[in-house]
Amino acid sequence: MQKETYILLLACALGFAGALAWRFGSPAGQPAERSVETAAVQRIADYDATIAALSEFDPALILYHETGSLVPDGLEALTAIAVDVEDRIYAGGGDAVVVLDSQGSIVRRIKLDGSVSSLAVDPGMRLYVGLGDTVQVFDPAGVPVAVFRDLPARAMVTALAATEDAVFVADANSRTVMRFAPDGTLQQVNDGKGGQSDAAGFVIPSPSFDITPGQAGTLWVVNPGRQRLEEYNHNAERIRVWDERPGMEIEAFCGCCNPAHIARLSDGTIVTSEKGLLRIKLYSPRGQFLGVVAAPSQFDDADITLDLAVDSRDRILVADPARQQVRIFERKGGS
Repeated sequence: MQKETYILLLACALGFAGALAWRFGSPAGQPAERSVETAAVQRIADYDATIAALSEFDPALILYHETGSLVPDGLEALTAIAVDVEDRIYAGGGDAVVVLDSQGSIVRRIKLDGSVSSLAVDPGMRLYVGLGDTVQVFDPAGVPVAVFRDLPARAMVTALAATEDAVFVADANSRTVMRFAPDGTLQQVNDGKGGQSDAAGFVIPSPSFDITPGQAGTLWVVNPGRQRLEEYNHNAERIRVWDERPGMEIEAFCGCCNPAHIARLSDGTIVTSEKGLLRIKLYSPRGQFLGVVAAPSQFDDADITLDLAVDSRDRILVADPARQQVRIFERKGGS
């Protein structure tokens, strides 16, 4: 629970204590009211101490260091990033996408009718932009060429993944991952249930529902309410599932619904970012914790989510909405 929630509970408790004092004639400021206030303030202090403690861990676990940052000028917000085969960076937020070269120079700006929720670029450098309830497609020159029209009513597009012959769309509202042809033709719907009508499927308590292409034509899907990742082939058959790992320990995923975002390194290693307790970590394809990319102390605002991308050099790119920067992390020692 966040500090703001505790403050709200404190205000409600004090109001209730005051009402009791008025009803039964107890003067304000008597021990009962003061004890409520003291207990609530102590809980806030305990929360701060817990978060501070969880933000600290063995420095030897931190395998990466920050080597630079890029500022995508012209965005009113920064919510999504993607990288193409030439290592150009696509940064999106609000009603625009900015394309940067690897040095941070602006290649182009794309104005949109809607607010960016997610981005993906296929090997042919076609750009796919999630716009809340739809997906718009742009050619390599930034010209709009298609719109996906077969999404469910009231779709909430939270993530996209694009390969040579398929585009995957994660919809938090319908709790499904849909496979489309590049032209926008719907080909398949995966609800995570594997054909079992009584199965839970994808558990999506909040609009954090990410996907990323795997190796050998597979797709990784976050099942956030179960704090785990699942790997599927293109026939929507689940071929691997991690153990559920809820908890605050460094190996686990905190809160109700994490990880919030994922990406993949060239060797198959999975990169994860969490919301609430901002941690970027590494796991093997089998779910073994490998180490830390960035710690909570490296971020200014806990009330954000950190979208991820990986370039051809296996640098990890992090969209930091608080700083309005694309931050670059590289492995220590260059290996």
